[in-house]
Amino acid sequence: MFRHRPSPRVRLPAAPLLVGAGALWSLLWLPRLLQGRWHFGVLREGHGGSSQVGLLLDAAPWLAEPQRLEAATGRTRLSLLIRADDAQRFPAGVRELADAGHELVLRAASGQAIARQRRALEDCAGTAVTLVLPAAYWPWTLRHLRRAGLRAVQPGLSGPLPALLEETEPGGLLNLSSLESPELSSLLATLGERDYKPSPLGALEGLRTETLRGLLQRIYRRVFDQAFDRQHHILKLTQRARALFRISRRPYDGPVLQGERTYLPGTPAAELHIHSKRLVALAERSALTGLRAVQSSLYDVAKVLDEQEAYQDVQIVYALTIFAEVLTPLGFHSQPLDNPRTARIMAFFMNLLRVLYGAKNTDRRVILPQIIWMTRQELLTRYTRPARKVAAKKTAEQ
Repeated sequence: MFRHRPSPRVRLPAAPLLVGAGALWSLLWLPRLLQGRWHFGVLREGHGGSSQVGLLLDAAPWLAEPQRLEAATGRTRLSLLIRADDAQRFPAGVRELADAGHELVLRAASGQAIARQRRALEDCAGTAVTLVLPAAYWPWTLRHLRRAGLRAVQPGLSGPLPALLEETEPGGLLNLSSLESPELSSLLATLGERDYKPSPLGALEGLRTETLRGLLQRIYRRVFDQAFDRQHHILKLTQRARALFRISRRPYDGPVLQGERTYLPGTPAAELHIHSKRLVALAERSALTGLRAVQSSLYDVAKVLDEQEAYQDVQIVYALTIFAEVLTPLGFHSQPLDNPRTARIMAFFMNLLRVLYGAKNTDRRVILPQIIWMTRQELLTRYTRPARKVAAKKTAEQ
């Protein structure tokens, strides 16, 4: 008798299969990270030295009655997200919004030809469409957009009204789609009070895609700056478009300060922290622009010292900085650190931050950080608004 012998099984090596599957998964997933989350190759923001802020809004709730949007926004022009299907349902509303000067941004659906969606929106609007918000990013998405003559935009910062106002940055992009008509009007009014200039995304000065430096700045601010702010109970004074300072109420912990009076470690003080990204962006426009922004921001600091109860015992305002030569003309005294080794270490890290934020070096000197400081009375005398000075004088006379 013959015994049946089973044929040998063919075993494929597991490691190459796993590597291949991982590579395919990465290929499909990577664009969602690079373009969808990090915004490489996607229009993200304008120049931070401008006071502009881009406004993006889903037009779907307003297409049936476009006059409601005009009533809520007044003369402010926005970038409006519109799907091709919605445009074909409400062609009159789309044409009215386009004629009013709003910028139209295609909200592209998945699985449909981008060029066809663009033509459908342009036919309804009677104007050219150059920007698009894709529903998803695949390895071929940006290539298809370029062929269709479109540039991808990021969806913008979204959320409730307080969060939008808290996180607004010059050159940034706000998505207002979650706001109702009264909130929309309130946001625009508040932005105007804070010296912002709302505009469509395409009108932002220096509009650009993300860069590696920009991504590192965002990571640094999220990981280190925000943690530092929470730990030290930082008070942000950066609501205005060109406001630069944050302050914290803490005992002074530097070298002994020698002026008309001597100030020892432990003296009640307010420490200044600069908004580095804004300062660098303003200085790119001109050194005078940056200096004026610092000067106007000191009025915000004086207002806090004058009005907030937690800062009534503050005797000095100080900062550790490598820009002492620039700031002393604004009324600050300057003093070197006691320990030269500590100064060199601090200079190394401060200059790393200058590189991170793209500051242009004016010379090759190694600038050591110094303590700059000003007494409470000096600050209030120099930087209290004139109207409040008159009111304080009348109160004192009475």
